[in-house]
Amino acid sequence: MCAEKVELLSITWFRYPHNQTVIFERVVQTNVPLAIAFDSINRNLYWTEDGPHQTIFRCDADGSNKTLIRSANYPSALTLDIVNRWIYFGEQRLKGQINRLTFDRKELTVIINNPTTYVFGIAVDVPRDRIYWMEYGSGDLKSAYYNGSDIKTVVKTNQIYRNWGIAISDDFIFSASGNQILKINKSSGQNATVVHSDTNQIYGVVFIKPEGKYCDCLVIST
Repeated sequence: MCAEKVELLSITWFRYPHNQTVIFERVVQTNVPLAIAFDSINRNLYWTEDGPHQTIFRCDADGSNKTLIRSANYPSALTLDIVNRWIYFGEQRLKGQINRLTFDRKELTVIINNPTTYVFGIAVDVPRDRIYWMEYGSGDLKSAYYNGSDIKTVVKTNQIYRNWGIAISDDFIFSASGNQILKINKSSGQNATVVHSDTNQIYGVVFIKPEGKYCDCLVIST
């Protein structure tokens, strides 16, 4: 497994677990990266960029073949459906959109129009054909079918302007909320419990799935 670190002008990673001094390896030069996602089948790294470019890029796992995927309106959160070969991304603006782009870049579809606030967390539940997103300004975790119908509020975290990344397991959603990680039941939204607390704001969370099974391991970025 590799752990990633997003910096102002680059994306780096290091091998984990390790029993020696950590050595970061720069993967690719970027311009204010906001979100990253990895295609484990094709070994491609995707990311969104803030600043003047406002773009989505892709490169190989070693940083080569950097390719512009799309210029977009303030792209923020990013996730991949590698089964159906779709890219989902949100926008960091009021009354923005949640979009779906095919891997071949030929078809762009607006899935959710005018979410309440900025979208900084997004994830897909492939078996259930649902997309989940966290609305930054309201603190609401929402869900809809892939076609944008059946929009539901899964849970209200009551943490305004403090909610960032989300990750999905079989039955639960893990959300970075302030300096905590919340565990939320996907179907009911009830019984949101704190599974981790940190001294700093937590921005990202990844749920590890080794050998085809989910484990109880979380990777966070602060």
